[in-house]
Amino acid sequence: MLSRGLVPDSFLFPSVVKACAGLQFSKFAKEVHAISFASGLALDSFVQSSLVHMYIKCDRIRDARKVFDRVPQRDVIIYSALISGYSRRGCVNEAMKLLDEMRVLGFEPNVVLWNGMIAGFNQSKLYAATVAVLQKMHSEGFQPDGSSISSVLPAVGDLEYLEMGIQIHGYVIKQRLGSDKCVVSALVDMYGKCACTVEMSQVVGEMDEMDVGACNALVTGLARNGLVDDALEVFSQFKGQGVELNTVSWTSIIASCSQNGKDMEALELFREMQIEGLEPNSVTIPCLLPACGNIAALMHGKAAHCFAVRRGMLNDVYVGSALIDMYAKCGRIELSRLCFDKMPTRNLVCWNAVMSGYAMHGKAKETMEIFHMMLRSGQKPDFISFTCVLSACSQNGLTEEGWYYFNSMSKEHGIEARVEHYACMVTLLGRAGKLDEAYSMIKKMPFEPDACVLGALLSSCRVHNNVTLGESTAKKLFKLEPKNPGNYILLSNIYASKGMWTEVDRVRDAMKSLGLRKNPGCSWIEFKNKVHMLLAGDKAHPQMNQIMEKLNKLSSEMKRSGYFPNTHFVLQDVEEQEKEQILCGHSEKLAVVLGLLNTPPGSSLRVIKNLRICGDCHSVIKFISRFERREISVRDTNRFHHFKDGVCSCGDYW
Repeated sequence: MLSRGLVPDSFLFPSVVKACAGLQFSKFAKEVHAISFASGLALDSFVQSSLVHMYIKCDRIRDARKVFDRVPQRDVIIYSALISGYSRRGCVNEAMKLLDEMRVLGFEPNVVLWNGMIAGFNQSKLYAATVAVLQKMHSEGFQPDGSSISSVLPAVGDLEYLEMGIQIHGYVIKQRLGSDKCVVSALVDMYGKCACTVEMSQVVGEMDEMDVGACNALVTGLARNGLVDDALEVFSQFKGQGVELNTVSWTSIIASCSQNGKDMEALELFREMQIEGLEPNSVTIPCLLPACGNIAALMHGKAAHCFAVRRGMLNDVYVGSALIDMYAKCGRIELSRLCFDKMPTRNLVCWNAVMSGYAMHGKAKETMEIFHMMLRSGQKPDFISFTCVLSACSQNGLTEEGWYYFNSMSKEHGIEARVEHYACMVTLLGRAGKLDEAYSMIKKMPFEPDACVLGALLSSCRVHNNVTLGESTAKKLFKLEPKNPGNYILLSNIYASKGMWTEVDRVRDAMKSLGLRKNPGCSWIEFKNKVHMLLAGDKAHPQMNQIMEKLNKLSSEMKRSGYFPNTHFVLQDVEEQEKEQILCGHSEKLAVVLGLLNTPPGSSLRVIKNLRICGDCHSVIKFISRFERREISVRDTNRFHHFKDGVCSCGDYW
């Protein structure tokens, strides 16, 4: 139109400005604004109002304020737009000042303005301010509508203000807002955040017509409260009832599974989602990738990576961070670093993900290099950054470096040490044999030690077979975590290492009386695009006869080479021959041998274990890596062990 010499008028211009706002193109917005000056329309009240809206939509609040300040005749609409803009950016004082200024000029706020403030503050995660605005609105005689309620309930849930949530629910019933689907979904979400799972289900059950938003909120709420099996059942019921589930629904259930140890189910659900014809988005992929990493399902993780490439998602920092984490957990730290290096923009999550990956692989030097590279880039570290660095130091026994980073947290970066940092230091000192120093550090902590810190000390007592300190630490842990069998097992193992079988029986009897059982050893290995799970002493696997035959052959070769099973790691009062049989049934050995049977000679193997690798298995896998000429990686709960040519990357420091 402009190229034909036609000049826009005050009626056309707001439409063009609205289009710029819809596209959020700040460059075009400035050009259009310039044209309004050149054409003499910049002083028109309608044009000025639309320009304010446009700059707010383009997230240029300062430009919006400049235009606003030039408007001679302001109304409620233009005030509402700017106040909402300030609210979305978390500028509480500016929003409140404008509200007061508007009232001085004789303009009274309407429901739209109140709703803009409530939604804006909630979006800015200023939950207390969100609730305060609703209370102010109500106290001044304004009646909150469905939009007000659905915007404030998420804040009420995040604050866990259950009593207020119940009052708002009562208001919803009185005002007959129960037919508003957004309000119902927000109520379900609020009760879920307040751990009221029964009330969540009641709200959904009272709905006249099932709504996908409420379904999503119910599934997420159940999973948030650890009821992932119930979430899966509810999701299945909704599917059976013909509820039109969307991408958010599938993403919610996939996230629920991957966050609650249902990794295989998460992978299967992702496959089903695609079969149903629903397109995963940039939220789905970061929810799926942790499941791939948890069980080292590298092929599934690569497939998700390829999907992200095809859909142009790699510029998303959360997708990138999830890929970094997934490859690191699957034992491919070089691919993890490659993803990091190729990211166009990085946030703190990305830096922490790559540091965590290096720490997990015991690469302290690389972890520290990344940390200092991050500082040089201008990115400030947080408590997670220091947890990664301290963890890397503890994996390698770098006591001096550990103390340096621990002390620099508060001195140089203003970050007070948290319980996880103390746990890292206790692990570092304890594993280095400095148990007295570790115990002294715990006594000087500015807060009471939790199970994480005491657990680190007890684990170190097990490494060094310190009965006295182990007993006193275990007693404290029994009070803190009465239902955790791991603490009883560690104390039992300390006694067993000293041949104190009467004490071993006493601890195990105590476990039985409490109904506690040792978590069974479990390992996963992926080959031929499928993840296989093996339990310690597994007899049910279809290839178990072949596994035991191969294991026996390897055992004979090991003995010929001068290796004999280290029965010291069988902490049971049984005969030596029986101890050898017990060692043969360890899940990581079974998984490695299963991999040998089902993959081409010379190919690498990746195994995940749910417990720490035992010393005998560590020695056996070192031998297998040399004898079979294989690279074998085993990820236990503590770190990665990369075996090659009879040597482990941990240097036997674990």
